[in-house]
Amino acid sequence: FIAGAEETEAGADAVLEMAFTIADGIQYCQTGLDAGLKIDQFAPRLSFFWGISMNFYMEIAKMRAARRLWATLVNERFKPKNKRSMMLRTHSQTSGWSLTEQDPYNNIIRTTIEAMAAVFGGTQSLHTNSFDEALGLPTPFSARIARNTQIVIQEESGICKVADPWAGSYMMESLTDEILAKALKVIHDVDELGGMAKAVASGMPKLRIEESAAKKQARIDAGKEIIVGVNKYRLEKEERIDILQIDNAKVRESQIAKLKQIKETRDKDRARRALESVTEAAKTGGNLLESAIEASSARCTVGEISYAMEKVFS
Repeated sequence: FIAGAEETEAGADAVLEMAFTIADGIQYCQTGLDAGLKIDQFAPRLSFFWGISMNFYMEIAKMRAARRLWATLVNERFKPKNKRSMMLRTHSQTSGWSLTEQDPYNNIIRTTIEAMAAVFGGTQSLHTNSFDEALGLPTPFSARIARNTQIVIQEESGICKVADPWAGSYMMESLTDEILAKALKVIHDVDELGGMAKAVASGMPKLRIEESAAKKQARIDAGKEIIVGVNKYRLEKEERIDILQIDNAKVRESQIAKLKQIKETRDKDRARRALESVTEAAKTGGNLLESAIEASSARCTVGEISYAMEKVFS
């Protein structure tokens, strides 16, 4: 996945999520080319990951604009021969940021609205959050509602039967053009810094996302952006709901025991060599993915692989 959902959860608006995620994709493509690959060898297999917020029309326009912008930039910059290299396939997830601890049953409605926006926007796959995720991990009950939200939309509503149903709407086409133009401007800012990798190193994306998050929170605090049950239509007394209880100490002990068993039964020399290879790749700019896969095959843990890289990057 070329993921933008995490940026949405950090507070990025639709323009920033789309722009930075597309810029990530461009950086990945350029890195692949620099490594000696041809664009058509890997671009058709790239997938994106959008976060879907409560801004219904904007989210649909974002997904429409992203497909157009990705196809345009890949075609202009990399000249693929295979049209599938210009396709933007995407998974989408409803927003965790929009879920509220207060009056949490409202979250069922929020997730349904966001799921419909993702479908109207043309998502290829979808994850719907559970209504209690602002409070803890989902219960079997809340997870069933989240799953059935997708099933009811797919099986009963009929909205999945039409591709791009908003095409031709003056409002939607105008909004799509507007968000595309704004995202392209952000991508140009990234290009001026030398690409997304250098932009991230400069701190620019982080700063803009934090600015977006601060503005949104200020609107909520001022009551200019309504969150039902939070800053308007609040309950006089909150209802208690069942929350999944996790024995964290027991889980921790169990995981430590599993890791200990792995370390005792694996080929220790192979694991050591694999971790040294990860560190060496980090030092020299080698193929970290290949080294990490070999380390995983040697039954090295995620923590060990991360530490092998941290020796260089921290």
